[in-house]
Amino acid sequence: MEESVAAKRIFLLIGHNAFREALALVLNETSDLEVVAQVGSLANMGEVNLDHNIDVALVELPLSDGEGMALIRQLSTHHGDAVAVVLSSVLTPSGIVRALGAGAAGVLSTSTSLEEILEAIRSSARG
Repeated sequence: MEESVAAKRIFLLIGHNAFREALALVLNETSDLEVVAQVGSLANMGEVNLDHNIDVALVELPLSDGEGMALIRQLSTHHGDAVAVVLSSVLTPSGIVRALGAGAAGVLSTSTSLEEILEAIRSSARG
């Protein structure tokens, strides 16, 4: 009998609506990933309950209303095994260092291929 493997639970904090919604569709079409929440800004974070066992948060930096570093720190210190992977259209060495210092598991460019994003999510969820 084949054992069922629980899908990795993904939270998306991505400001570009079309990109976020398209990514959510792709992630939900995979058997091992499930988007459990998504918002487009820090202002909408009140709509999200991070206590429901998120495995990976995909966080865009910067956002139109802030940076999201506090969320990355919060995940790394208060939410068990949850990890953040940063997506950024503006990758600077200092921004990468700050994101990794805040606890991000990795930093990707928004020009990264979809396959690489999927692999980064899976790899980060495995630890």
